[in-house]
Amino acid sequence: MEIFKVKIKSDGSLDKLKTRLVVRGDLQDKNITEDKWSPTASFRSLKMFLGHASRLRARVKQLDFVGAFLQAKMRTRMFVTIPKIFGILFPEYAWCTGRPVRLLMSMYGTTLCGKYWYLDLLEFLKEIGFKEGDCVKCSFIKEFSDGCKIYLLNYVDDMLYYGTDLSKLQAFEKQLGERFQLELLGNAHWYLGSRINQLQNFDIEIDQSRYCKAIVKKYLDTAGYKKIGKHHDAPLPSGFIPTVDDCSSSEEESKTLSAGLNIDFASCIGSLIYLSMTRTDIIYAVNKLAKFTRRPGQVHFEALLHLLRYLRDNSFYGVRFYSNISDAPLYQMLLKQNIEEKHTFFGFTDSSWNDDPDNGRSTGCYIITYMGGIIDHSSNIPDPVALSSAEAEYNEGCVAFMAASHLRMLLCEFLGVRDEETPATSMYFDSKSAIAMGVNYKDTKHTRHIMRRYHYVRENIAANRFTSKWISTEFQIADIGTKNNDGPRHKLLLNFVLVRVKDQNGLIQEG
Repeated sequence: MEIFKVKIKSDGSLDKLKTRLVVRGDLQDKNITEDKWSPTASFRSLKMFLGHASRLRARVKQLDFVGAFLQAKMRTRMFVTIPKIFGILFPEYAWCTGRPVRLLMSMYGTTLCGKYWYLDLLEFLKEIGFKEGDCVKCSFIKEFSDGCKIYLLNYVDDMLYYGTDLSKLQAFEKQLGERFQLELLGNAHWYLGSRINQLQNFDIEIDQSRYCKAIVKKYLDTAGYKKIGKHHDAPLPSGFIPTVDDCSSSEEESKTLSAGLNIDFASCIGSLIYLSMTRTDIIYAVNKLAKFTRRPGQVHFEALLHLLRYLRDNSFYGVRFYSNISDAPLYQMLLKQNIEEKHTFFGFTDSSWNDDPDNGRSTGCYIITYMGGIIDHSSNIPDPVALSSAEAEYNEGCVAFMAASHLRMLLCEFLGVRDEETPATSMYFDSKSAIAMGVNYKDTKHTRHIMRRYHYVRENIAANRFTSKWISTEFQIADIGTKNNDGPRHKLLLNFVLVRVKDQNGLIQEG
């Protein structure tokens, strides 16, 4: 069957119209037992990749494999029948239409086409000296005898790459071009639906401003609220408390509200979840509203409209990675607190206590940074009901340590060192009691009930992988994901976690 697709440039203008002939999935064998999985780049691996490029002061380049799946060898027997109409449109291929033909190369639509393409690419990269990542299987590193390195990150047919030696990078491009049909796109500017901006001083910005504007247009504008309301400086209304008590009494009532506002609540929340990959400022709001996608009530719809208006007024924000870590607002903030952070990889963890009126659980947040930019964040509610604020902080610290452990291993791969050779990673708490629980193995009546898995914090501190440090609540940036902060407080934290980026016209938008 034919698939038609519109390709859009990073500025939103038309790139090209594509037609592709694909294999119908409904006619394929449903009992394939072979593993179909193939790795693709995640958003946090992308941000880590860009952060390391800024550290090396390297320009990130991009290439596109032309018809990637068509370049992969078929590794199983498969027969297809091409409709006779294509024999009329393309007479030179009439002989192979209307009859079963065996595929020698893969085609789009086949169950295993993604895996076969990955295997072909993996085998070639290994042949020319690249090593596959252990943490992120679609990242590759090649180290030369003189210490120079080339780094790759691949998402199906889109590859980002950079190196510390230009001549070796050009030789790699030539090698890859001799094996695969590809298009060199120069400096990277668009990846995973996000815009990449490489500044003259080798700082790198990544943002989803175009996607943000698209969400606002799709949901807020169609609801008739495009220009209604004053400027919004916080993601949620002041005093908003998310609770199931405000849910609709039935799904029919919820559907009536949805139809009246012309907003699909669940669809909108799904879009905002992806937007939050670079928008740390909305993670608390999205996390809370996502709980009510089944039967949202009037209050929840009003909160969602408030969040959309906030995005309308604050569309152009993104993450920046600094080639000189001392330029980062986070680093300057720590210096003002008389905290000398010697490393470029560190994190923040914070928690509220007993803030959920429905179950008494506590909302926590962690933020992991590298080269002054946020590479991972989460607003979440750990399972156990904390019996004290210190316990809530300690539980969230465990979640933060687990998230940072994976990124720490990835950083070790980038640096070419072993974990035990890497200095302890700083994790900043604003609770001295939680810090004490992490370094003191003595169990008391206040700690003996804590589940064993949450003592992962103690184990990592003892192994010198992490160290807990105190920071005042005023400058605890993870606070942005634990509560509904008012406008001034939210703006203070926002200035530490995100930067204003340029719009399509090259202008920096004022908040």
